[in-house]
Amino acid sequence: SNGLHTSNASMGACQLKSTGAAARAAVPEVRLRHHCRTISRRAGPNAHHRSSRGCPAIRKAPGPRRVWVRPAATGSNGRDSSGARSLLVLEGDSRVGVAVVRKLLEHGDEFRVSTTVSPEGASGTHAKALAALQVAVHEQNYEAVATARPDVIVSCIDSRRRCGAVHERNQVFVDAALELGASTFVFISSVGAGDSSDALPGPAKETMKAVMSDKYIAERYLSSKQGLDHLVLRCPPLNDIASDGEVGRPTLTEDPMAYGWITPAGVADLVYGCLSSDRLEMGRTYSAVDQNTIFVTNPFLRPLEAHECVPFEPTPI
Repeated sequence: SNGLHTSNASMGACQLKSTGAAARAAVPEVRLRHHCRTISRRAGPNAHHRSSRGCPAIRKAPGPRRVWVRPAATGSNGRDSSGARSLLVLEGDSRVGVAVVRKLLEHGDEFRVSTTVSPEGASGTHAKALAALQVAVHEQNYEAVATARPDVIVSCIDSRRRCGAVHERNQVFVDAALELGASTFVFISSVGAGDSSDALPGPAKETMKAVMSDKYIAERYLSSKQGLDHLVLRCPPLNDIASDGEVGRPTLTEDPMAYGWITPAGVADLVYGCLSSDRLEMGRTYSAVDQNTIFVTNPFLRPLEAHECVPFEPTPI
């Protein structure tokens, strides 16, 4: 199962909260007095959990096409002579990773981006999409951090069978970040980890129990380290109805009960917003959801009952 579980099966407990045309045009600061009608749907966001393709057991497939870029001269703080911050995306060949790399490349004046690829290499589903981007690519190991010398690391490491536990793979880079002087580490986790477990629909709790436990161990290890600014962004199932490139209306909240869908581009938009914000508090764990696709995992809600479109307090970034 993919840690950022996708939504394809049915679940009657979730009630889709449609925001309507007016809400789509609203700015990210949500007006909680606005109401809308919930619409009962047969397909809910716990339908998800497509199996990821496993890593090759014996033969190592070649990675995506490497586009080696001569690194600019950097100082000890990870910035080049133009002031751009050096940034390393872990597993840029994952579904979310490709979107994050693409988004940050759009801001080349702010970030000098490089990425690692998962052990799946070219056999990964999204490897071709990454290969089409003009980005420096490294093997996924400690040497990637030693070579890139990033100021910021964004971990998109997800759950893939036979690739090892997420917390073990992520720990390598947390340790490398501390040893080699990175200042910020962003970990893309999942809604359902830690104190957000009750946000999951009932059937998904058991299905995803091992994955969520793995992600939570990774979260705790990162938050236990002193001297490294960090953020944990917990994402709900990825939206399989909208295009991966559709941003939607993504938002962050510290409410662990937030749940719904989000697109890869929506996650990427939030990552960029966090890194460029001067208001967001570091050292926190946030849930990331799309305001257009909020679900309420409450079996006692009646269809068409009126509720607030966003039943939590969004965090400004």
